[in-house]
Amino acid sequence: MRKIKILEQFTEEYIDDLNVRMTHHSNAIEGNTLTLNETATIILDDTIPNAMSKREFLEVLNHSDALEFLLGELQNNKIDIYMIKEINKILLNRLNHNAGNFKTDYNYIRGADFETASPSETPYKMNEWFENMNFQLKNSNSDSEKLKIILEYHIKFERIHPFSDGNGRTGRLIMLALMLENNLTPFVITVENRAKYMNILRNQDIETFMSLVEPLMEEEKKRIIAFKKSSKLQI
Repeated sequence: MRKIKILEQFTEEYIDDLNVRMTHHSNAIEGNTLTLNETATIILDDTIPNAMSKREFLEVLNHSDALEFLLGELQNNKIDIYMIKEINKILLNRLNHNAGNFKTDYNYIRGADFETASPSETPYKMNEWFENMNFQLKNSNSDSEKLKIILEYHIKFERIHPFSDGNGRTGRLIMLALMLENNLTPFVITVENRAKYMNILRNQDIETFMSLVEPLMEEEKKRIIAFKKSSKLQI
């Protein structure tokens, strides 16, 4: 079993809390209309609180499963292309026939002024993305530099847009995995920050991305400590 120092600070209650918040906000960024409380009820109570679309319900279940898979895999394995494909496969379970496979048709990002990678070049682009990112992380000299690399490669991932669907949610879970693997405090991009986040992706604005994420990391650090001290925080 690999030793990832930051994971040792996570209580079960904090992991549940992180799961609910990240599932809600990451899905909401993509248009899911379920509330934070509805998401919590589905994940924590295994209950459907209200009438809702099957798709939105499955998006919650799948995201929760993908996050749990990610945390389990990190205990024993480094992030690799297989893990990334599995995350997408779980996210799109029962929602997309091509779940977990790189795209076979061209896809586009609404409002983008660039083209995503073609289906034929996607496998090469993803291997190049992965190798370059790992090289830079391995040779980084500080946590701040690691954070900048992770954010930069999140933007690059979204511009490749390697899957038929679920690229945003997959990309944000990869960011979580990379933060943990590099012993950095995780963060949750909230739906309230959606417009700013989308603008960052569109403009490849690393500096604004850093200024968005750093306060979120500080908030998360406080939350981790509070749960560790058994403070009763409500999701």
